[in-house]
Amino acid sequence: MSVLKPIILRADGKEAGLALLTVEERLGSDVMKVELPPGAQSPLVRSLDLYDASSSAQSNDQGGGGMLLCLVSAEAMREREVQRALDFAVASECAAVVTKLSDEGARSVIEAKILNAGLASVALHPDVGWREFDGLLTTTLGEHAQSLTLAPSVGDKLFALANTVARVFGGSVAIEDHQRSILAHSSVSGQAIDELRTTGILFRRAGDAPVNEDRYRRVFEAEGPVRFIRYGDYLPRVAIAVRAGTIPLGSIWALDPQADTEAEGAALAEAKTQVLEQAATMAAGTLLEAWKATNRSTSRRESALRRVLIAAAQQGDREALDPTGEAAGVILVAEVAAGPRSAGRIAEARGVFARHLAMYIPNVVVSAEANEIIALCPTERVDEVRGWALEALADLSADTASGLRVGVSDPHTITTRLPFAVNEARDVAKHSRDVAEPVGTVAGVRTQLFLAACRAQLDLDDRLMLPEVRELLDAGEGRQQLIETFIEWLAAAGNVGRAAEQLRVHEQTVRYRLRRLRELLPLEGARPDYLLALWSQLRCAR
Repeated sequence: MSVLKPIILRADGKEAGLALLTVEERLGSDVMKVELPPGAQSPLVRSLDLYDASSSAQSNDQGGGGMLLCLVSAEAMREREVQRALDFAVASECAAVVTKLSDEGARSVIEAKILNAGLASVALHPDVGWREFDGLLTTTLGEHAQSLTLAPSVGDKLFALANTVARVFGGSVAIEDHQRSILAHSSVSGQAIDELRTTGILFRRAGDAPVNEDRYRRVFEAEGPVRFIRYGDYLPRVAIAVRAGTIPLGSIWALDPQADTEAEGAALAEAKTQVLEQAATMAAGTLLEAWKATNRSTSRRESALRRVLIAAAQQGDREALDPTGEAAGVILVAEVAAGPRSAGRIAEARGVFARHLAMYIPNVVVSAEANEIIALCPTERVDEVRGWALEALADLSADTASGLRVGVSDPHTITTRLPFAVNEARDVAKHSRDVAEPVGTVAGVRTQLFLAACRAQLDLDDRLMLPEVRELLDAGEGRQQLIETFIEWLAAAGNVGRAAEQLRVHEQTVRYRLRRLRELLPLEGARPDYLLALWSQLRCAR
């Protein structure tokens, strides 16, 4: 990866943005390669956004000029979907369209379409992640950026606020939204900075220090600034929540290197308290506008998801979830254990899952109902969704994670199969603990799903139950050891030694129980299909 060259920030008040070819030069051709349409000049780059299919049905009111539009799933898009994206990019006056394709032929075809549309094409190296590219671009643009978010611009005011606070504290300052994305950071000469802050700025995300969850909880519970002592190589910090009334919009974090020289428990200097409180008040207005713009769309889609799942869809609900009418997605269901603190666990789990999934899946919808979190993930990559869910679990408190069951469905058509997908994910979550998986998938619990379906069918039609099985079950606990022995013996393909090992009894005990079973069941010369029915019915009953 190329080392970033020093950037001279413009302070002459001229139009924001860096030329696309300049961005390429600074990041290096091993990160991105730019192709301009014939005769075109290098456009200015101000921001980055991920293409959202639903946005093509809306007017662009976000000032899209200078935006790099990323087609994160270009290889999976149909020809007409690619064209819709390019039409949107042209209408939004985007600077360029970014794709990442390992297949040379597919890359050439899409690049030609982009250039024919009169847009610049940016080919991202296959080994560069989208999140990494976002971080590199953010660092490169600095104050040239129109926005540091993948949503509406929060303006340059936040940069100025961060610099103002940094001059008082003498350390780097970061302003974050409620999902811990870094919206702006200070660039004051000589400011103290540590590795955690450097990594956060690079990847546009708050760092993952082990103490983070407790620290964020304390910040959002407090009314004013909260001080944190040095943690290993991480400098002391002071943080304050940014709120609009009771709504948490984000937070401001300032490194406080002078705290190392102060007595333990010393109060924060009045000047530092005052500048943080004023910055939080000023940032609230800017963040509230961005929050309102994104929350209106998010709330509408959450409501649409709930109505579709209870068969009460209104006009436009299905289009809100899938404008194309053809997309597939997977459903993630997380069931939180009921109890006196279940409301708090639901809120924590919903926030953590929403934060993690939104980083990777454009257009994800997360809703909480009763003791469930339901996430609609417009993607067909089941294993990757499972991996992202595992990352989210690692961020949960032990109390919440201990009672959580999570299941991921197979891909299903969003507009017609959502209720089925949710029920499938519920079933997977129910059986995930049976196979000791914190996040289950259909592939991982297929055997358990089969047995559950058999059990459900037996409940619906008791004529299917073998009489000898019913007799064994009706005999009570006295026959339970015989049933367990029979199941393990069949599972061991008739090997008495292995069955005894699983049951933790002597081999002679297994042989004795098998003799008893032969008196109750017609096992001699039994056909394989009879043994299968016998095993499955006893296994279902267990």
